[in-house]
Amino acid sequence: MDNNKKIIIAVIVIVAVLIIGLAAVMPNFGKEKANLTMKSNDTINQGESIKLKLTDVNGTPIENETVNVTLTDENGTTEEKVAVTNKKGVAKVDVADEEPGNYTVECTFEGNDNFTEDTITEEVEIVEEDSSESSPDEDIDYGAFYSEQEGRTIYTGEIHYAPDGHRYKHLGYNEWEMLD
Repeated sequence: MDNNKKIIIAVIVIVAVLIIGLAAVMPNFGKEKANLTMKSNDTINQGESIKLKLTDVNGTPIENETVNVTLTDENGTTEEKVAVTNKKGVAKVDVADEEPGNYTVECTFEGNDNFTEDTITEEVEIVEEDSSESSPDEDIDYGAFYSEQEGRTIYTGEIHYAPDGHRYKHLGYNEWEMLD
């Protein structure tokens, strides 16, 4: 009878060790795979943000999760940043304070109870924002006229070049206003 008790206890210990071992080896068992991607171009203006998107394998956004971002410049200097995903799964990392140059961007979502960890590494170039004045013609939409009314921008009429070389805004009912 004592041998039977010893065998039963040994079997229980072996099963317990196997269960603990499997739990340690498979920590992501039952978790869905997370998918972290960079949505920004590989060239970013200083005033812009690096945009990341966190989704599940079906493309459904994962919101309110932290993404850790490490920016490493050409000299090996690193800066740690943190971003949180919005309801669309998008997290933005501000690079306004970064000097122009090439950077390695490592982004990590550490996972949670439902999703596995995911890490991506991308190369980006941060460029100085062009602060030169643009010519007035670059800011004109020649096909439409917009104005600020009641706190919102609305379409108010077409703009055409006339044979006399001037631009005119159509006011309706065959009425025109010269703009220049």
